[in-house]
Amino acid sequence: MTINLFDQNTLELLFVAFLGIFIWRYLGVLYSKKIENESLVAKTINSIAYGMTTAIVCKIVFFPENALNFIPNIDRIIPFFIGIGVFLFFSKNTNLGLIAGIGSFSIFIIFRNYLI
Repeated sequence: MTINLFDQNTLELLFVAFLGIFIWRYLGVLYSKKIENESLVAKTINSIAYGMTTAIVCKIVFFPENALNFIPNIDRIIPFFIGIGVFLFFSKNTNLGLIAGIGSFSIFIIFRNYLI
């Protein structure tokens, strides 16, 4: 299946996705002053956001459907857990965990010579 940007279905899907994201962000800005950071609503929304992000990252790492599929599983999984380990070890610093994960994945790619 090929996707053409100028196909009518593709444009409709992009518009619906844009509306969904726009409405959600607009409501967040509208109600952000009225919701306390430690309230049950804020914690629920935060948990859903973290869960969705984690699910997407796990799908990309463990079940890739693109060029990442040509990289062996072990060369994707080890940097993933290195990033998580650095994140947990350094007081949940997301930037450090992200840099460690991407950096170790880059080292694997360069060391194993997957680049053509």
